[in-house]
Amino acid sequence: MVGVKVEAATGLLPPADPPLMRQYYKKLNTCANVESFVQYQVKRYWTNNKAIAPKLLKLLYTDCMGCDASILLDGPKSEKSAAQNSGVGPGVYVVIDTIKRVLEARCPGAVSCADILHLATRDALHLSGAPSYPVLLGRRDGFESNAASVNLPSPSISWQAALAFFKSKGLDVQDMSTLLGGHTMGNTHCSYILDRLYNFNSTGKPDPTMNKSQLQDLQKACPLINKKRQSQQLVFLNPDDFRKGFALSITRMGSIQVLTGNKGEIRRNCRVRNK
Repeated sequence: MVGVKVEAATGLLPPADPPLMRQYYKKLNTCANVESFVQYQVKRYWTNNKAIAPKLLKLLYTDCMGCDASILLDGPKSEKSAAQNSGVGPGVYVVIDTIKRVLEARCPGAVSCADILHLATRDALHLSGAPSYPVLLGRRDGFESNAASVNLPSPSISWQAALAFFKSKGLDVQDMSTLLGGHTMGNTHCSYILDRLYNFNSTGKPDPTMNKSQLQDLQKACPLINKKRQSQQLVFLNPDDFRKGFALSITRMGSIQVLTGNKGEIRRNCRVRNK
């Protein structure tokens, strides 16, 4: 979100109940090399198609308002079939399928699809230049996938409504600005911010709350009269704050409504529930 000040991360994470942990599968001795297996497969796909990074991030963001890999389930009324996810494309699901097959061959019934999605996203983002971060593990997979449950805020939502949505998930304004920026790898389309730059609330003037230096930079990047269509032109949003806060916010998001312990299951195929 342009103009939202992102404070330095404190490094404190909200407790999960029961807690997720680093190197979960190594500590349980169920799949000690899981991260190496995932990294190898992600690099193979990323080398051929860099677009898997933002697509994996979109999947993770959609799934993680309740991180249980429900986005991966097939079905005519599944979350995967929701209109909001129509632009993802089948290729990104194939990445998860391949990783799952590899892990099932090496560590049968050990690693959840939910954890695979987190690890794969982290590795793809890192290959794309984002800072790496430790992924907390120990999630299990959910049983339900319903297109009607996909209620993520749209790009046109008001700042107040977006903040209320994120607060309802236990996240704050820093998380909101970072995760919404992360949704497009720290970029946004000029068309989404022109009103803030030139005609805020139909005043014919820029948003008076924006930093003057940032306003000038954004107006230069997104001129009102442009040879390119503003709906296609991208601009960076607070790149330095974005990089510093991303690891903290995505980790906090990854702890929302997780299934752990005896809850959920470890799917053998990420697309269908176990029989």
